[in-house]
Order: sequence, then structure tokens, then C-alpha cells
Amino acid sequence: MMSKRLEETGLYDITEGKGVYAELMAYAAGLDLYFDELENLRREVFIDEADEKGLEMYERLISVCNVDNSLEGRRRSVMSALSITGKDFTLDGIRKILGIYNIEGEITENDRYIIINCMNELSESEEKAINEDIQRFAPLHTEICVFSTGAA
Repeated sequence: MMSKRLEETGLYDITEGKGVYAELMAYAAGLDLYFDELENLRREVFIDEADEKGLEMYERLISVCNVDNSLEGRRRSVMSALSITGKDFTLDGIRKILGIYNIEGEITENDRYIIINCMNELSESEEKAINEDIQRFAPLHTEICVFSTGAA
């Protein structure tokens, strides 16, 4: 398109092998690099399309401890974490928070405890991280106890 308009002016001879043609091809190669970088940046910003770099950025930003390390699991985890609000301190909110970790569990409660029996196999460090994270959203008068039986 650009070369056609330039040719129409009669000022430039844009044929292969000429200096103007070579100069325009050099500009095009440079612009292609910028375009590729912008396209990559656009993709990494949207969680649905993000790969390693974009997901790592979101995970660091919101401190996600994820049990499912697949790309889809990591995307689900980030989306769940970003959907949590200050009003998510009910049992339904706790279930929503479990979505951050891509884990399934049975939730029971009494006056003082919310007990989550996780159906996924969790390491001790994962249990600790999840307990601490969920505690941030729990009502102040309750304690969270997450443990895993691995029974799916």
C-alpha cells in the first residue's frame, strides 16, 4: 500500500534492486520487530492468552500458590484470585477462594473453625501456604484448617 502511493507520486522508483526499495525493506524489517513485540505484549496482558511471562507476572503480583501447574490451571488460578473481593468471607466465598488453588474440598464449619478437607494430595508447605492465604479472607472470629486426604 505504502509503496504504491509513493510510486504514484513519481518521486520514487520503488523497484527491487534500487536504493529506495532496499531502504523501505530495512524499515519494514525494523517495524516487524516492533509489531511482533507489541503483539506478544498484548497477548501476555490478557490472562486467557498469557503464556509463561504474563502468568509469572500475575502470579508474583497476587502471590498465587497453585496446585495445578498447567497453563490452563495457572490461568484459572489467576482469574479466580482476581475475582475475590472483600465480601468473599462466607462459605461460598471460601469455595471461590479454593478455586485460586485449583483444589476441590469438602467444607465444614462450627463456631470457631472452618475445616477444609482437600481432595487433592497436598504437600505440607502447600497446606501451610493455603491455610495462611485463606485465613486472610475468613471472618476474624474463625480459624481455617486445611488438610488433605488425597481422596478424589
